[in-house]
Amino acid sequence: MSNKIHACSFDEVIEKNWPQGVKKTRQRVDVYRVLYEARTPLSAAEIYSALSSNSAKETYAFSTVYRNLLAFEKAGIVVKNVLSTEDNALYELKQGTHKHYAVCLMCHTKIPIKTCPLHEISHDLVKALPDFEVTGHQLEIYGYCKECKKTLSH
Repeated sequence: MSNKIHACSFDEVIEKNWPQGVKKTRQRVDVYRVLYEARTPLSAAEIYSALSSNSAKETYAFSTVYRNLLAFEKAGIVVKNVLSTEDNALYELKQGTHKHYAVCLMCHTKIPIKTCPLHEISHDLVKALPDFEVTGHQLEIYGYCKECKKTLSH
């Protein structure tokens, strides 16, 4: 959403993308804003932390953040992923296409992969699994980011 050619205000984005049937509360709009501004998927704890530091006048219960994420997931506006390197689920706004990440094993930085390598082998998957309908996938790549690689070599 934030990568569109024509820039929209946050209010326009939220008006255009808010799911029907989901009540628009101040807390939900705040959670949506944190996800909208995030460059990588966030855990509920990271969202809670961002909300706590962003709004001195408003206090949030962690359970409220989690319930709002569940409501967003049910409405289909967030993607929930559980990476094997993370203890908690990670959330990001659904943006029409899915993403994969390379994850640093040391600092846990998530680096977006620009393409989906599984699309290139999808025809091979159909042949290998003739009686199976693939409806989705998750790809995890692990290693060390540039900074952590420097630390390891010293």
